[in-house]
Amino acid sequence: MKALTRVALGLGVALALDGLSKIWAEQTLDLYQPVPLVGDYFRFTLGYNTGVAFGMFANGGSGPLIVTGFVILGLTIWFWRALQSGQFPAQAGWPIGLLLGGAFANFVDRLIDGRVTDFLDAGIGATRWPTFNLADSFIIVGMAWLLFINQGERHRPKEVEPVEEPPSPNELQ
Repeated sequence: MKALTRVALGLGVALALDGLSKIWAEQTLDLYQPVPLVGDYFRFTLGYNTGVAFGMFANGGSGPLIVTGFVILGLTIWFWRALQSGQFPAQAGWPIGLLLGGAFANFVDRLIDGRVTDFLDAGIGATRWPTFNLADSFIIVGMAWLLFINQGERHRPKEVEPVEEPPSPNELQ
């Protein structure tokens, strides 16, 4: 399977699962009311983020949308060129697709009403990770997978072209 096909499939899976999960969360959960899944360690808690990662630049108007749009466009172009030129192996298409799919999913969510729907809540007691969504997870998993693949490629021995021995003096006569 070609790398770009893998990118498209990974991107499609990320967009679909994230979109469906956000629809489910908004129709099922009450705002800021935790629903324990694994005790207090992991729960569903519906919330919204008007900023970017960890709520930075919250209520920044259209600024975060514009900036993230340019970042996503730049990453898409860069990944496209890197895959076309062979800088990444073909199997890198899956993690690139997940990463871009997660980024596109949050971008589309923010485009609709200026905020991103979050509902995954992890932590211990009052010490909680900022609430997140599947798109955020796809971005992190895609990046970690891509780094893992890249590390494997860096440590793989390069194929060396055999060097022809120069003719011996006896062979020249």
